Amino acid sequence: MPFILFKNRRLNKATYALNSGKYQQALKLAQPLVNSRNNEIAYRANFIGGLALYKRKKYDDSLPFLEKACQLGNYRHDWYNLAMASVFAGKLTEADEAFKNIYRTNVQPGYVYAVPVPGLLFQYMKALKRNQFIDAAITRANELKQMYVGVGSDTTKQVQRGLPAYPAFRVEVESLFHPEKFIVWEKDVKG
Repeated sequence: MPFILFKNRRLNKATYALNSGKYQQALKLAQPLVNSRNNEIAYRANFIGGLALYKRKKYDDSLPFLEKACQLGNYRHDWYNLAMASVFAGKLTEADEAFKNIYRTNVQPGYVYAVPVPGLLFQYMKALKRNQFIDAAITRANELKQMYVGVGSDTTKQVQRGLPAYPAFRVEVESLFHPEKFIVWEKDVKG
């Protein structure tokens, strides 16, 4: 039992380092535990290691850690982290596969401030756009558009359902289309 306590203490220090912006230290503390026989310890170590590398913009290096965290934990935020790292690593197919799991998984127990799926989808669409995956960004914009159509034009209801207020969404989406096509595209939302 004392050995498990040592590992947990080490992971707590790694979490503190990660949250303090000391990403190299967080990785150094977590990395020896990524292959632990204890799944909870291995999950936490991979989660911390993957995020530490992601925060340092070492996206390709973060992928194995984040993939293992997804396999061990299978939580929504893990799949989101993997999808985002994959986009920034230029791996669209892997990113889309990871993002699909967001719809099939739950929030990790104990997460108080989990971002709703529409918010995750909006951030993912922005990352796709930023990395010039325009067709994929348009696909995600269309998913969000359907959510806006369902909720209606009341921004309070939009925000309550986890959507960004439509004006913020519009700013991001408008550049994905030619001006004439955008007018037609947007008609469903306004109508």
